[in-house]
Amino acid sequence: MRVVHVSAYFAPAFCYGGPPRSVLGLCRGLQQAGVHVEVITTTANGAADIAASPPEGDTYDGVPVRYLRRAFPKRFFGARLRAPLRAALARADICHVHGLWNVPEWTATRLAREMGVPYVLSPRGMLHPAARRVNGVRKKVAWRLFEQSAVAAAARLHATSEEEADLLATFVDRRRVVLVPNGVEAQSVATAQGTDRFNLPQGAFVVTFIGRLHRIKRLDLLVDAFARVQAVHREARLVIAGPDEQRCLASMAPLLARLGDAVRYVGPVDDGDKWRLLGKSSALVLCSDSENFGLSVVEAMAAGVPVVVTRTCPWPDIERGRCGFWVEHTPQAIAAALIDLAERPDCARAMGERGARLARDKYSWNAIGEALAGCYERVIAEQPR
Repeated sequence: MRVVHVSAYFAPAFCYGGPPRSVLGLCRGLQQAGVHVEVITTTANGAADIAASPPEGDTYDGVPVRYLRRAFPKRFFGARLRAPLRAALARADICHVHGLWNVPEWTATRLAREMGVPYVLSPRGMLHPAARRVNGVRKKVAWRLFEQSAVAAAARLHATSEEEADLLATFVDRRRVVLVPNGVEAQSVATAQGTDRFNLPQGAFVVTFIGRLHRIKRLDLLVDAFARVQAVHREARLVIAGPDEQRCLASMAPLLARLGDAVRYVGPVDDGDKWRLLGKSSALVLCSDSENFGLSVVEAMAAGVPVVVTRTCPWPDIERGRCGFWVEHTPQAIAAALIDLAERPDCARAMGERGARLARDKYSWNAIGEALAGCYERVIAEQPR
């Protein structure tokens, strides 16, 4: 079985958060399941583009990939896509398109329909009402011009959480929605090596955020919650890691100034630093206005770190698996959960252990690759001969 994956950006463009990592992990899981994969993407990588591929293509971490030079309209990840996509689709049994509201997705879904190639579409949270309100006028136009037909014609819509599956079932028949979560390379936790650049006090209660610094991530709630924790536990520290896309830290400068050295922004982290930071963390917090998954949550669980996630994020597994707290979307609720973890270290340790088991059993990329390979086989079998 041959599958072509299309994404506006791909590893190592990790400045775009979880999707480049999750598409890479999925491709590697599919390879383990015996599926031939190739990726068509752009050179987008924030401020510094990736080098365009030679005609024969590239590989990244064993995954065949074509990085196509960006072109107009760069805002929507435009690139010279049609010829490479047409050639890739001609040798593919199925296409898997990741993300919405971008030129690679529009081009791939249209070409796949023209060529009679079935496709799976992973919206990756981009159909959530909160996400659709960002640049809402442009998205209303794009929905009428491109997205509505692309969603309607997909052989499957791929959800990564129960909440997202329920949402996607309002767009298509529920039988065309497949629920397969994102995953994590759990062995990375044990193998991370290198210099510790965080210099955190020995024995400190360390609260961590890892991800893009964006308004939707609601770091204002996290900082407010941490201030309440720090008022009770003076040794507590907050570490914020990730690219500051919208000058979020500047908007919180007065509160951050009052917290002083208790809060540390370490900028973007590579894989090694991420796992080293998780190894020093007492808890990880995610309190976005909306998430379709939240990769940092499962990474923290894989590292044995208890998590505090607000109910705006689709993580009932935390409550069911007793590996952290799934709380209301308020600084008071976040702070109460963190204080509980700080004051009951044995309970926190047990939560971390349960989270590590859950990450290993449910969120390994090999299991996820096998699940999506089965989905692809069912889609191919449904096609008229």
